[in-house]
Amino acid sequence: MAVNYDTSGNGLLPSGVLQPYGQNILKYGIGQLGTPIDVGALTPQVAGQTAFQQQAQQGIANQSGLGDIQRDASGMVTGFTGGTGVASYQPYLNQMSQFNTAAEGLADPSQDYQAFMSPYQQEIINTTMADFDRQAQIGRQDVSQNAYTAGAFGGSRQGVAEAEYQSNSDRNRAAVLAGLYGQGYDQAQGYRQQAMDNQLGLGSLQQGLASFVPGMEQQNLAALSAVGQQDQLLEQSKLNAIAQANQSAYQLPLDRITDVANIYGTVSGAMPGSPTQKFQPNPILTGIGGFSNMYTTMGGSAMTRGNQDTNSQNQGN
Repeated sequence: MAVNYDTSGNGLLPSGVLQPYGQNILKYGIGQLGTPIDVGALTPQVAGQTAFQQQAQQGIANQSGLGDIQRDASGMVTGFTGGTGVASYQPYLNQMSQFNTAAEGLADPSQDYQAFMSPYQQEIINTTMADFDRQAQIGRQDVSQNAYTAGAFGGSRQGVAEAEYQSNSDRNRAAVLAGLYGQGYDQAQGYRQQAMDNQLGLGSLQQGLASFVPGMEQQNLAALSAVGQQDQLLEQSKLNAIAQANQSAYQLPLDRITDVANIYGTVSGAMPGSPTQKFQPNPILTGIGGFSNMYTTMGGSAMTRGNQDTNSQNQGN
């Protein structure tokens, strides 16, 4: 069979046998162009915050004294209510300040030490001195007995001996009494120092709690946030898979039209043309190509915008 070209030399014309098929392809393609594109179905959705993430955020707000978080319908934070403005560590610092102030008062030399004296101090002194006086009386009797035995009873030697004994006894009594008072004073000062150290220790403990307790709470909140992020990523992967499936569903008819149009173009170019028709640019192939480019551009733009919004939202979370 001879191959026919048009007289203008513009090229090989499609066979009349294939032209009806080309018309059907073009008709189907134009029909697809009239099908509305649901951009929302092609756009990936953004997974919202999980309950774990919101609980972690509320915990942080509580630590900062901001109060209860208020959100809009999309889950975005719009404000706070019931805030005290007092961070969770502040009560510990207040306690520390009170203990330190009490310790400073105890360190003041003018502080009355009597508050730390033993309530049994005077009783101990009275008992000790009464026993001392009994022993002193026995000693004086011994001096008189010795004088009597030596034949000096009532004489000057006895008087000297008794006077010397009494002098020594008085000095010893004064020393014992002073020792008892000194011992009581030293004990009172020791108790005051112990009380001051206790106050300082309690202050240090509160200072440590001001860091330790919020730190432990932050670890718990970080764990909650991490669990919530895992759930959010799982939900996001589901939403992305749905968007991808929708994109594939929209792309499938286009791919089929493109495949058929390519086959048609190949076959029509391999068959003899009609000598009675002038060759024109194939409207079927041109229409299908334009439809394909436009359809792909619209669908691709929706997916691109959706992915950008998804990435921005996830980075913000």
